[in-house]
Formats: sequence, structure tokens, C-alpha cells
Amino acid sequence: MYELDKITIIDNFLDKEILKNLGSFILNGNFRWTCGPSLLEKDYVDILMDPLYDRQLVNLIYSKHVNNSKNAREQESDYKIIIPFLKKLNITTKQLTRVKVNGNLCKESVMRSGWHTDVTIEESGNGMTAIYYINTNNGKTLFKTGEEIESIENRLVIFPNNFSHTPQYQTDCPIRAVININWLTNL
Repeated sequence: MYELDKITIIDNFLDKEILKNLGSFILNGNFRWTCGPSLLEKDYVDILMDPLYDRQLVNLIYSKHVNNSKNAREQESDYKIIIPFLKKLNITTKQLTRVKVNGNLCKESVMRSGWHTDVTIEESGNGMTAIYYINTNNGKTLFKTGEEIESIENRLVIFPNNFSHTPQYQTDCPIRAVININWLTNL
């Protein structure tokens, strides 16, 4: 389904019914978000935008590095949304390092946050990152190697977790919603 050393794009990743339910759950206005910078300062490899505009919505579904403070009902409800991904990608819970939903807020002009990877130095090169696009918009995922991936509903892009990338924010809709999944491959 994907190769361990390059970028793989899979369109129409989820069945239409799962996609519809997922989109409704996340974009209906009742999804639990926190708001903050898109990247923590320590994560930046190369800052590309004024920090004043660098805000996004986030729901951390799972992290092996953070003691999850969600109550059991919230955690179970949110975790359910990633089960189709784990099954289809054949990922075990033991392999997961982090799963989060990002909501990039609309910008007046094209902006990029900063080049980064999604994993710790210890995990870098030992796993994969996947970005799933929940809705279509004119935002993109850019790679430092030059590739540009358009934000198209039901598209999944998978790449080695040490590939530096950045979001390019959308200008044509209120929110660009993506699910970000990171996992180890050497377990």
C-alpha cells in the first residue's frame, strides 16, 4: 500500500459512508478543539510565517509521550475515529506514537507555518507519518524536497517520518481539517 522510503498518495482512502460520518463528527461544530500555535517553537526547523497568525485548532487523540487527561468517554469517542485508519494501514496500537486532528484556520493570503517533522529525534527515520484530508480546499502540504500535495477530501498521503514538511494554509474555506497519524515501523 505504501513504500517506506517515499511519498505515497492514496485517493478515496475511506469508504464514502465512513468519510461522511467522519466529516460530520469533526466539522459539525461540536468536536472538542484546543487552540494554539501550529508548531511549538522547539519543533520549528525554519519559521515561515509571522507567529501572530500561527494558530490552529487541535484535538490530540493519542500520544505515547503525553499523559492523556481526557475523560474515558471523550477518549473512547475520539479514538473511534482512527480505527478505520489503523485497520486499513495495518497499524497496531503499540506502533502508534501520536494521532491528532488539526483544524487550520483560513488565512487572507497564502501562508506557511514552518518546516518540521512530527516526531522526536529518537523516532525519526524509524516510522511513517500519514496526513488524511477531511475536506477539499486550496491548502496544501509542502515538502522541503519540492513535492506539493493538494488538500483533497478523502486523500491520504503517507511518508517517512523524517521528511520535513509544512502546511500551506487555505484561503477559500473556514477550516482545513486533517488527521495526522504517526507510527513506528520497526516494532
